[in-house]
Amino acid sequence: DYDPATHAVRETAPVGGVQQWEVYALPAEEATANQAAARAAKWEAIMAERDRRKVLGVKVGDHWYHSDADSRIQQISLFVMGAAVPPVQWKTLTTSQPPVFVTMTQAIAAGIFQATAASDAAIFAAAEVHRVAMEAMPDPENYDCSGGWPASIEDTP
Repeated sequence: DYDPATHAVRETAPVGGVQQWEVYALPAEEATANQAAARAAKWEAIMAERDRRKVLGVKVGDHWYHSDADSRIQQISLFVMGAAVPPVQWKTLTTSQPPVFVTMTQAIAAGIFQATAASDAAIFAAAEVHRVAMEAMPDPENYDCSGGWPASIEDTP
């Protein structure tokens, strides 16, 4: 079986006028380096998916809330205000129009804070599960990291 990480192909002498090719094993050092590079590249892809998912929102009650860096800063401020949270109209995260606003409360601010911490932990744990599974494969470049992530706004209809 040909594996580009551990094998190469070279031209050999024609047989009956037909060009021939030979698959051969790469030296162990080269094969090991290729597999390490494939693992590193796939880990980069897993980390990119992890980071992309961090900004796909957190769900509190019936609504999704933004989880990008700027929103997190605003939400931490609301959480720290405690009972002094002003009853401002807060725009939720939606996938369609029209925008949905809720009146911010101390309970919602605390829920967003807690949901964000839980979401980050779950996303990072999923990335680690993917890393371990990918590293156990003989062909890490073929590992599919698209499943097994916590729910996000992308999963809502």
